[in-house]
Amino acid sequence: LVSLASVATLHLRNLALALEAAERRRLEQELALARRIQVTLLPDHLPTIQGWELYGGNIPSRGVSGDYYEVVTRGDGRECVLMIADVAGKGMAASLLTVSLQALSTGPIEDGLPPDEICARLSRLLYRRTPPEKYATAFLGVLEPATGRLRYTNAGHNPPLVLRAAGTSETLGPTGVPLGLLPQAPYRAGEITLEPGDVLVLYTDGLVEAEDPEGHEYGLERLEEACLRNAGESCALLAEEIGRAHV
Repeated sequence: LVSLASVATLHLRNLALALEAAERRRLEQELALARRIQVTLLPDHLPTIQGWELYGGNIPSRGVSGDYYEVVTRGDGRECVLMIADVAGKGMAASLLTVSLQALSTGPIEDGLPPDEICARLSRLLYRRTPPEKYATAFLGVLEPATGRLRYTNAGHNPPLVLRAAGTSETLGPTGVPLGLLPQAPYRAGEITLEPGDVLVLYTDGLVEAEDPEGHEYGLERLEEACLRNAGESCALLAEEIGRAHV
């Protein structure tokens, strides 16, 4: 009896391991599919705007993430909309909310609304359609390439860096709460002018909150130092240098 029980236990254990491995493979396949879907939401190329250089990139910390960005022109090229968002949480749930955010933002952007009205509409829709703990921070700017005028709304997002050609820098702080956090929330628009040689750096907390093995965060100060040190380089090279300093 003892011998038979040992054999039965071994078979049951092997069966449990096989089922666990099969479930893990299924989850990995679903995660890979979600990643492919998310990649299709990100721009495969950015618009070409005379006199301006654009660059964007995304490296998720897991198979899928809640980070999203978009660059679109509207009004026959008279305006360029810059949007970056970071959905609360990580993994599959954050990825699904990112899909919803992208779908909800398309209409008001194409309708030519200003950034504060776009954020107010997005926030109301997200609040109605998502649980209370789900929200997104976002920065939405509308650039006029001909003048350098940038109207923006920062919905609780990490403050973008503006690197001036003269060697100074400034940040564009919040002008409203994260999207979907409250049933009704006011948003206001800020405005700056980007002059020749100025650089606008948009990013998510995945960059500044990354930690080294000792637990020290990369931080906004180090990001600013890396940007200022390479401010005269191309956008692609600037991003590469930021990544190198981040390692």
